[in-house]
Amino acid sequence: MEKIVIKRRVEGKSKWELLVSAFYRVFKRRTFMVNSNGNLIYYTFSPALQFFITLFVLGLCGWCVFTTHVYINNSDMIVEKNAQVAEARNKFNTVVADIKAYKDMIAEINKKLEKSHNNIVNLLAKGDKISKEEKDNLIKNRVLLSSELNYVNKNFNEFAKDIKWSNINMKNFSYVDTKNELEKNIAINENLYLKKKNASLEHALSDMKELQDNLINKVSVLADDGIKNVENTLSKIDIVLSDVNLKDRKALVKAVLNEKNVEGVGGKYIPLKNITLLDADLNQKYQDLNEKVNLWDGITKAKMMLPLGAPVKDMRITSPFGVRSDPFFKTPAMHSGIDFGGKEGTPLYATSAGRVIQAGPRGDYGDTVEVDHGLGFSTLYAHLSKINVEKGDIIDEGTKVGLAGSTGRSTGPHLHYEVRYNSRPINPYAFVKVENKDK
Repeated sequence: MEKIVIKRRVEGKSKWELLVSAFYRVFKRRTFMVNSNGNLIYYTFSPALQFFITLFVLGLCGWCVFTTHVYINNSDMIVEKNAQVAEARNKFNTVVADIKAYKDMIAEINKKLEKSHNNIVNLLAKGDKISKEEKDNLIKNRVLLSSELNYVNKNFNEFAKDIKWSNINMKNFSYVDTKNELEKNIAINENLYLKKKNASLEHALSDMKELQDNLINKVSVLADDGIKNVENTLSKIDIVLSDVNLKDRKALVKAVLNEKNVEGVGGKYIPLKNITLLDADLNQKYQDLNEKVNLWDGITKAKMMLPLGAPVKDMRITSPFGVRSDPFFKTPAMHSGIDFGGKEGTPLYATSAGRVIQAGPRGDYGDTVEVDHGLGFSTLYAHLSKINVEKGDIIDEGTKVGLAGSTGRSTGPHLHYEVRYNSRPINPYAFVKVENKDK
């Protein structure tokens, strides 16, 4: 029978056993002996107690190292925070001074009111011994003081709303308490007031931008309609304006801008100046509107200066502009205007505002009136039986300049009417056909 031998396996120590063994080698149970008045006292420190004491000492050393590092690296931040705290304290002290001033002012007015009340009571008790005027003055003084008190109280309440950030109790005002409260809440309320104001300002700016945008759009539509209405009139005389190099609207507006003889001819034209806005989109809209409004204003002024319409209410043309048979010699001759039929004494009206530059006899024209309208245009009214204006007069559109007649080289009562550009007669037909000028 085979013999079986059982061997015991010798194993090494586990890591945990090694760790425990090392712990007890380092933190051995230690006993300290202390001599106290001849008596020996023994203190025993267990391994666990030594371990916790060691952890506490290491933690304390680590905390000291960490706080020293933080202080060194964040000294600038601490200085800045200290400055902010100092600024907040100064701001708070200013608020406190303002509150004290309001309180003193209100107290002073109350004293005056009390004094005034006592004066009224004492004086009115005398009955007829004081005059009605004195009584009225006393009552008036009381009313004025009451109004002053209400005004100061109103301002104080508005002031109180603006300093809510300071956490001051306005009813139970105490400097020490509120100062401590402020210092405690500086970190929380640091920029609350400014943020609120900034938000309010941004909201107001947004509303203002929207308002400006809407206003620009509305004015733009208005300008478009205005330009369209003026264009409806000017387009009817474009053939004449083209002959005098004023058909281009920019050229026409430039001529209005350069017009020096503006008195009585629609007023001086002053174009809007360009203003640069901060918002890019809004600025572009504004610049476009600026050009549009200047064009509208310019051509409107031009329309007011041009002699549009007929000089008589009953427009009956008896002889047009151009070559015709001369009424005296019966040979072809140039007729420099339009003749309107009418009996003697028919009223004749200026077709636009301007300055009278001729009022009196003028050779074959007979008694004549000529009016300068600006832009190089003038109108001439000839063969008049009576002149109602004088040279140098500033007249409005529709002013009666005279009465129809047959003075000068004429075969009978009528009005010879001319439109001139730089003293040269041009065909006035397109001008007289324009009605409803709406000047």
